[in-house]
Amino acid sequence: MPSFGRRRTTALAVALAVLAALALRFVALGDRIFHWDEARVGYWVLQYAATGEWAYRAIVHGPFLFHVNEWLFSVLGTNDAVARAPVAVVGALLPVTAWLFRTRLDDVEVTALAALLALNPVLVYYSRFMRSDVLVAAFSVAALGLAVRALDTRRGGYLVAAGAMLGLAFTTKENALVYVAMFVGASALLLDEQLFTARKRDESWERVLHENLQRVGSGLLAWRRAIAGGALAFLVMVVVFYAPRPEFYAAFTNPTQLPGVIAAGTAGAWAEFWSTWGVSGSASRQHSYVAFLADALRTLGAASLMLVAAAVVGFLAERYVADEPRDLVLFAGYWAVASVVVYPAITDISGHWSVVHAVVPLAIPAAVGVRVVVDRGRSAYRSDDRIGVALAALVLLAVAGQMGAVTAETSYLMPQDEDNVLVQYGQPGSDMRATLDRIERIAPENEGTDVLYYGSHFHVASEYGVVDPVSAAETNWSNRLPLPWYTERAGAVTDSTTRLSKPTVAGNKTVSVKTTDAPVVVTQAKHYQDVRERLGPEYEGWTYELTATNTIIVVFVDTGTPGFAEPE
Repeated sequence: MPSFGRRRTTALAVALAVLAALALRFVALGDRIFHWDEARVGYWVLQYAATGEWAYRAIVHGPFLFHVNEWLFSVLGTNDAVARAPVAVVGALLPVTAWLFRTRLDDVEVTALAALLALNPVLVYYSRFMRSDVLVAAFSVAALGLAVRALDTRRGGYLVAAGAMLGLAFTTKENALVYVAMFVGASALLLDEQLFTARKRDESWERVLHENLQRVGSGLLAWRRAIAGGALAFLVMVVVFYAPRPEFYAAFTNPTQLPGVIAAGTAGAWAEFWSTWGVSGSASRQHSYVAFLADALRTLGAASLMLVAAAVVGFLAERYVADEPRDLVLFAGYWAVASVVVYPAITDISGHWSVVHAVVPLAIPAAVGVRVVVDRGRSAYRSDDRIGVALAALVLLAVAGQMGAVTAETSYLMPQDEDNVLVQYGQPGSDMRATLDRIERIAPENEGTDVLYYGSHFHVASEYGVVDPVSAAETNWSNRLPLPWYTERAGAVTDSTTRLSKPTVAGNKTVSVKTTDAPVVVTQAKHYQDVRERLGPEYEGWTYELTATNTIIVVFVDTGTPGFAEPE
């Protein structure tokens, strides 16, 4: 049993890992221009804040970011850093989960696990990203860790907390279901191993199975109150987050509405999820599994090579060298392999963010791999083997150096560059911050339309629901991303047209490039000359990449309009 002093040192190391994680995630958090996925969610959060209306739409994932950011925007204002802050905070606290496994891992392994979760380039990059992958991973691992603490301490309160944390995981993204399936599958493999090796212990597999089932049954009975408390905590989290607004608040003054609100937050949310992401749902998963798997493996190799290598060493050492292999390490290894194999089949976009779900479980056997190297170094030191000590130190420096170099490159030096291994197609390749700032200054000073989109690529011919992401997705509105996030938060009035000179009648307005008085005109680069010829000489154009590759736009701005120049 580790001494109190050693445990305190380990706790301090975990705390330092959290502080390092906070710094890595918050420094220059708002510098990178929003990815299109960040922008669409951000736009709908702004609509929710403006109207007070929200209902779960599976196409934009769970409600956690909607409710948390709607509140944050009201307190801190709307900007890229504030929008990303919840993910950054949760991502920075992820290393704390290492402390929950302190009875299953030794002090070096707990410290290594906290450091890997704090410093891994994939986790750092996507903790600086307003997307729910880090959230669902962190909450799911915390739920697992709390359940482990409940078993290790025999305290039911941990199980209630685990239920609440799992409920939070389900409020972030639908693949919380996949985490539960992974946990069940990894547990089944642990049981299978016990059954397979029963004969080596002169036992029958039937007897081992019976004993395990009996143990589970007895545990469920003994823990019935804690399990019920955890289930209730889970349900409360789900209902509070998934219940539609403003109906949820109305139920407090009119309790007769409460059953309907609970139904909408549970069965109604499930129906919405299944209609979008279910087996026959509307979300397309028609893609090459091999291509998606290759993308994931390339990302793992480029951004987390040392972690993968350490995980392989740790898992093999635990399974084939350790006198008594630990269930937690084997469990995490099975879970990690399953994540690598399964996610390319169930994702609809080859986004590098899906690698998050493999990196997190890989960190546990990787921590064991780090401990193996540390032990070799200690043994070499005790035997005065300087070469062995140097080799162990070199390996540890290589692990830290690779993580540091890749993190610096991907998150700070080239966070939206096409050559960045973590950049997905929807990330703008250009820094358009100066022009976006101009739009933010111009919009409050201008009367009428502030931003005019030209061309069929951007033109929205029909109306769409301002609080309904699904109806917007059926138009060309999505092609404008990430610009709608920036124009909406600036309060800019937008319009679109497919006409250069001859007006298009749209309600009571006539819209064309030549007749517009909008101070900002956005179009594809291929229309540059046509638009340039019809705008006055006061308009100046800037060219940007709206996605990582091959979507070049031109933003024309009236240089004489109020707000164009920065205030002195």
